[in-house]
Amino acid sequence: MTRTAHGLAGLAALLLAAPAPAASERLYTAPDASCPGGIRGRVARPDAPLEQVLAVPSDAPERVYAGRVDGADRRGFLFEGLPMRKYDLVLIYENRFFEGLDLHRGADTLTDADRAAIEAAVRESEPFFTRKTVHRLEGETGRGGEARCICTYLRDKGSSEGLFTKREDHRRTFKLVMLRQVGPGWQIVRARDLYPVYVPPPRGRPAHAYAEVLHGIRVTDYVKDLGEIQL
Repeated sequence: MTRTAHGLAGLAALLLAAPAPAASERLYTAPDASCPGGIRGRVARPDAPLEQVLAVPSDAPERVYAGRVDGADRRGFLFEGLPMRKYDLVLIYENRFFEGLDLHRGADTLTDADRAAIEAAVRESEPFFTRKTVHRLEGETGRGGEARCICTYLRDKGSSEGLFTKREDHRRTFKLVMLRQVGPGWQIVRARDLYPVYVPPPRGRPAHAYAEVLHGIRVTDYVKDLGEIQL
């Protein structure tokens, strides 16, 4: 065997031996251990356990940080290692979620025709998901205009996982979808998964609400305490 072949074989062995990163590590932005900033809080209402908490920079929505759910009742949360900037939070429960996402800076000037075209573009995207719901949408009308929406993508039937595994529960994700008016119409230019999971059929279509208290939280060089939150 040549030296090159030996090298390739060794590299292959290392790659096979290395553990694959967890799905959450691939999906979410890693916190920065050199940053002392963060966010903590506790939800007073609703009186229900949190499933997941996310922090999204207002000016960089492609970055999504996962926090930690705290407390025996799972109503507290903590983010650590957040770089200095403003963040919007997404708080996810079993059958609903609350968000304070900055979808568009400035006035929302989308027309009814824009909204209909955007919802059609979302419906036609990613055929694996059989139902899409646009919960909130903002943007700028006209050629070159941009828009963002927060959506639920749901596959409301079973699916295959790998070659030999069939799942009867439903696949669901929340997505932050970014679109641009390119002239002929609106096109999706980027879609960011927020929380992909398998859910039992009754949980497929969650309730949604916007919460101003979750919007524009400035993080500096300490962990900001939001105290008790009413949603």
